[in-house]
Amino acid sequence: MMDTRTPEQGEELPPPSNPLAVARRLLPDWQTEDGRLVCRRWRASWMRWTGSCWREVDDAQIRAAMYTRLEHAVFQAPGKDGQPEERDWAPTKQKIGNLLDALGAITLLPTDTDAPAWIDDHGDTGQDHGPIVACENGLLRIRDRALLPHGPGFFNLVSVPFAYDPDATAPTWERFLAQVWPEDPEAIAALQEWFGYVLSGRTDQQKILLIVGPSRSGKGTIARVLKELVGRENLAGPTLAGLGTNFGLSTLVGKPLAVISDARLSGNDNSQVVERLLTISGEDTIDIDRKYRAVWTGKLPTRLVVLSNELPHFGDSSGVIARRFILLSMRTSWLGKEDPTLFDRLTAEMPGILNWSLKGLARLQRNGRITEPPSSREAITTMQDTASPTSAFVRERCAIGPACTVPVDVLWTVWREWAEDNGVRPGTKQVFGRNLLSVIPQLTLTRPRTGDSRIRTYTGLGLRPSDDAGALGGPFIDNPPGRGPSRTAPSDLRLH
Repeated sequence: MMDTRTPEQGEELPPPSNPLAVARRLLPDWQTEDGRLVCRRWRASWMRWTGSCWREVDDAQIRAAMYTRLEHAVFQAPGKDGQPEERDWAPTKQKIGNLLDALGAITLLPTDTDAPAWIDDHGDTGQDHGPIVACENGLLRIRDRALLPHGPGFFNLVSVPFAYDPDATAPTWERFLAQVWPEDPEAIAALQEWFGYVLSGRTDQQKILLIVGPSRSGKGTIARVLKELVGRENLAGPTLAGLGTNFGLSTLVGKPLAVISDARLSGNDNSQVVERLLTISGEDTIDIDRKYRAVWTGKLPTRLVVLSNELPHFGDSSGVIARRFILLSMRTSWLGKEDPTLFDRLTAEMPGILNWSLKGLARLQRNGRITEPPSSREAITTMQDTASPTSAFVRERCAIGPACTVPVDVLWTVWREWAEDNGVRPGTKQVFGRNLLSVIPQLTLTRPRTGDSRIRTYTGLGLRPSDDAGALGGPFIDNPPGRGPSRTAPSDLRLH
């Protein structure tokens, strides 16, 4: 906030005892010529419009500007003789704090406003143009490639640091991707859609991009190009382990992209990390602790990209985390054959890479989902099995359906044998039952009567027929007198 007065003039303002009146007098400093607000209070932070997007402003900067603005201000107060007299406004910590509270109240943007969004000065969502990408030369409306003028009425946190050029191409970039995935066009399509997805500001796909490959396979180059595309100031670089710490999410506030490089995580105790990944990618509202600042509450706009030399090991009894990933596998390494000029040549093609990304976004809008390359399905299954051995057991040994049943003790015996064969700790029967419910939410526990007893039985799950005899170990019960023993399960134990 700039003060255009000379110190001798001493601008007259309402008294410090009426901070709301002072705030209304100072409000024009935070407005454009046509009265649009360019500074807002949003989710316990100050946001300022930069000309192409909104950026968070540190509280100390706002306070410093206020001290400068009010240094020579005066106000009228009753004198000893009852006549008004001029007094110095004399800003103090308490006066500035009260004033900023009042300014925050009259510039408040509702907490439930998620960027990007069209807003008016009351914080209401306005017109809907569909996905918008902010470029240096305007707001690019994706549906018709029209350039709209920049303005504070579009609440966006991301602006690409270059102009939109409809004729720009990216031949070097496309050749590079063809070398990375020479026989996997679906992987290139998935990456193209992901780039467009990040640019659009959307989070509705609830996916995480995971790129796995050996050293010098191109993972880092792709990540650096994506960083350049969204702008480095829009990027966070957390670690997987750091996400599970108390302040681990604070660096993601306001950041549309987070790249986790060289992801390494043991499977021993990473439940907190898995929970955070699911929360961020799942568009859930979360409270985020920030050092020496108020708790931030809201939905993070962050899309996650994870780079790793190997499949990360996530412990998740439900196996849901594995299904959140769009996995791109790289198999070729250029170790010792690196091209040091490649990144500079790719940077020169950023307007063309923007157009390439917009084609991916258009395809994503048509299809409604990001392409999942067939080449990654086996790796996704491996991740799911590693995260949830129970899920692997159900897939390999069980049948699922409303007519399927199996006694609890029978299933527990088969599970222990399977766990031993696969090097998995079987745990307790209770933990196994809880994990089963995570994998099969519709599973129910019943106690059907069998003669004079009741047998605890799972309904909704059964063993595959080929496993029945081995599970129950030969003859189940003797047949009526006069008949030989049967190797077929009686009706109360038959597994469907």
